[in-house]
Amino acid sequence: MKAHFSLVTVLCMLLVSVSAFSQTIAEPYQVGTWQGFRASAVTFTFDDGCANQFAIAIPMFDEFGFKLTMFTVTSPTWPDLHWDKLQSAAQNGHEIASHSVTHTNFSSLNDSLQTWELKTCKEDIIAQIPGEQCITHAYPYCAGAKKAIMQQFYEAGRVCSGSIVSKSPSDFYGISSIICGDLGSIKTTDNFITRFNSAIKTKGWCVFLLHGIDGDGGYSPLSSTVLRETLEYINANQNDLWIETFGNVVRYIKERNALSVSELSVQDTTITVQVTDTLNDTIFTYPVTIRRPLPAGWAAATVTQNGKPAAYTIIDTDTTDFVQFDAIPDSGDVVITKNGSTGIKDHHGMALPVPALHVYPNPFNPSTIINFQLPAAEHVTLKVYNILGKEVQTLLNGSLPSGDHSITFNATNLESGVYFCKLEAPNLLVSRKMLLLQ
Repeated sequence: MKAHFSLVTVLCMLLVSVSAFSQTIAEPYQVGTWQGFRASAVTFTFDDGCANQFAIAIPMFDEFGFKLTMFTVTSPTWPDLHWDKLQSAAQNGHEIASHSVTHTNFSSLNDSLQTWELKTCKEDIIAQIPGEQCITHAYPYCAGAKKAIMQQFYEAGRVCSGSIVSKSPSDFYGISSIICGDLGSIKTTDNFITRFNSAIKTKGWCVFLLHGIDGDGGYSPLSSTVLRETLEYINANQNDLWIETFGNVVRYIKERNALSVSELSVQDTTITVQVTDTLNDTIFTYPVTIRRPLPAGWAAATVTQNGKPAAYTIIDTDTTDFVQFDAIPDSGDVVITKNGSTGIKDHHGMALPVPALHVYPNPFNPSTIINFQLPAAEHVTLKVYNILGKEVQTLLNGSLPSGDHSITFNATNLESGVYFCKLEAPNLLVSRKMLLLQ
């Protein structure tokens, strides 16, 4: 009888686990496989903290407004550990993630030592990098830790099997990466482009693994010229390629696959939508891209979530007009409101990415960096509101040229809680949720 009860219990737990991560999307809504309905995802991961990662790679990524992941060894005796440089990178929106304390081979460690390495490295990073949650880990020498131990501390782990990752990985603790540089399969810009094209065909995710840049002494160095040419290619093909950190792509996939989208009400001029998932809301706060055909007679629409402006765009195709927007699961109802103006449209029938506005670190204490892009010179305002909609700070009110911009938000005098930053321009309205932890 006990054995029968145990089997039933296990089966019930499995069913609950499966249902907790199932997607339920009501008609006529669609959810982007990748952010902005792009065709594929791209992540650059850098291991060990080699010198030119800081001197060359990070400034280059900052120039393009792209974000990378630094898998970090945290032992005080590690020669390339520079917390000040990692803190600066985190302030610019880059992910600082775990590469163990001692850069050890996990296949030679017992359970106790594996636990210590994984737990301590995470704690070291959280202590040193304000606002960093440290949800991902890269296995040194590509030797994986035990999955049951990894699950206690991380949402995903990276190996280096050389393949493009599926849009829905079967095992988040064995995410593939592709080694770059002299000793890897990616040596030239054309090698990168070939992988991009393969990922686009399968709607997959390219995760690249880099160490040395030029002659800094790091493993399998990659030419900085090749790296720049590759970033220029991505920059010119952002309708197809979504470049993000390892952790944020993991967040997006898990949210997308656990997402529930349902209409609560449809009125003549408003549609109320509920966007939820079953994940941990302290970790899974990345916006998922959703779209819906505009109702008949609607020329355009605006979108809010929990009463705050959400990032949105209007997609104009030959047959159907869509309102496309970003929504954070479990962050309040989304309201789509009829608007007579045309908004931001793509007149070529291609899905435009939602205008870029990124906050990192998030959660943060006491300051964070707000990064945004302007397609043209505009007069813009950037303001911060509290959860009640009261303006608490104006960060920007003036004209800016086109391109990438960064503003520091210092919340030293504010209480812990949820805030929203809102970017407004004549043809742009974007909002992001922020969590201050004092």
